[in-house]
Amino acid sequence: MSNPHKKTDTAATGQLSLFEAVIRQEMAAQSAPVPGSLNIKYQIIAALKSALGNAGKTREKIAEEMTLYTGEDITVDMINTWLAQSKQKHRFPLEYLPAFRKATDNLEVLNVTSLACGAFTLRGPDALRADIRKLDEKKKAKAEETKALENEKKRLETLLQEVEARP
Repeated sequence: MSNPHKKTDTAATGQLSLFEAVIRQEMAAQSAPVPGSLNIKYQIIAALKSALGNAGKTREKIAEEMTLYTGEDITVDMINTWLAQSKQKHRFPLEYLPAFRKATDNLEVLNVTSLACGAFTLRGPDALRADIRKLDEKKKAKAEETKALENEKKRLETLLQEVEARP
């Protein structure tokens, strides 16, 4: 049974926040390059397969929808070729990603490419929540800064009173 009073929007102890994870990933990307570290070919194939499997539609229906969205003829054979590891020369074209995402209602392929580029993919409302959270964090930091300034001001005023009280 869940605890209705438990906060779910805060990071657990030792767990990175979304922003900390992005910063660490950016820092790692700026370090010495590792040969092949950005070759995401097999991750994309796995994401394509997963998206197709979870779409709740046939590949024929997905190909039909992609044809409609792109205005180009997309066939089931093309989709199967993109997934075949034996067809190394036939990769999933990036320009079809928006149509594929719409047809499958799945962000996995976009997530794979985004993470490789050092970014995260969020749907509209989640992105807005992240921005709101970021503003809340800025607001909290400003409040802490203001409090620190007030404390410093009080310390100096106390010091001034002591200096003026001396004969």
